[in-house]
Amino acid sequence: MTTPLVRATRCLILALTTVWPACSANAALPDAVAPVSGPPAQPGRRVLLIAYDLRNGGISKTTRSFLNAAGYLHWQVKVADAKSSNDAVREQLLLQATAKDIAGVALIGADSAGYHLELAMLKQMGKIAVGWHAGSAPGANAELFANITTDPLAVAQTAVDYAIGSSAGPMGAVIFTDSHFSIAMRKAQAMRTALERCKRCKVLAVRDVDLSQTAQIIPKLVPELARQYGKAWTHTLAINDLYYDNINFPLHQAGRADIVNISAGDGSNSAMNRIREGISQQKATVAEPCNQQGWQMADELNRGFARQPPSGFVSKPILVTQERLLSHGRDGDIEDNHGYRQAYLGIWFKKP
Repeated sequence: MTTPLVRATRCLILALTTVWPACSANAALPDAVAPVSGPPAQPGRRVLLIAYDLRNGGISKTTRSFLNAAGYLHWQVKVADAKSSNDAVREQLLLQATAKDIAGVALIGADSAGYHLELAMLKQMGKIAVGWHAGSAPGANAELFANITTDPLAVAQTAVDYAIGSSAGPMGAVIFTDSHFSIAMRKAQAMRTALERCKRCKVLAVRDVDLSQTAQIIPKLVPELARQYGKAWTHTLAINDLYYDNINFPLHQAGRADIVNISAGDGSNSAMNRIREGISQQKATVAEPCNQQGWQMADELNRGFARQPPSGFVSKPILVTQERLLSHGRDGDIEDNHGYRQAYLGIWFKKP
């Protein structure tokens, strides 16, 4: 039996004839927290926010920040949690985003390339789609008006630099990534390339582990890696903190309390807590400035509504260590000192 989703997909393919070209503007200064200018607020819009999985700390934090910014812009936002289901994302794009009153879509944590036809159709309908970690690079792409992320190459290099700088002697690294996400594969390859430039470093393995299955896979994978690589395994580098949520116990069972774990994203609450307390073998994470990026998503969507080009702004990653966290106090946010809120409000509500 043909389902409504299948019928909608067939209609999409038949209707698809043109795609908007991508465009961009000059980026702001490297140390800035927001673009230097932009269009005023475009109030009264309805937005569909599709979160790939709100159990992911980076996704949930960015979602909350976007909703905060949308409140200032007087937008009505409907939030849909796909719970790591590609079919659920596709259903939202086909059956909810196409509604007449939806002006824009915020796609958080789902790779836009997997929904090329659906997003192209929304462009034809005049709807603006922006993403967070929805592509392999920041800026506009074939599917999105703008994709919000730090430069994955900068994130990867930051993680590797910390690993090398905080260790001595031979270093053997296992890299965890997830092939469902192009940005994850790009970061993993960048980490591998950076490590291969280090004379005392060796990449032992790059393992493809589904982020939604880490709780099941990591406890079984650790003893396998320990047997295979022995003491040559000194460090683990991963594209996301989720890999370390369930790694400590199996590492201790394997007698490998010496292995150092470092994440090249995203700076989840659980990762922050274990790094702060020193109760984990994870020593650092290269965090996305998720609060800043939630506001940036809103700003890019606002630019699309105003029919102006995307900003081209790229935020900088944040190296988070125990020392940095302790300097902010238990209730402090590592982004508290950033002026992104005032910067964006100054753009949207600039006084004549």
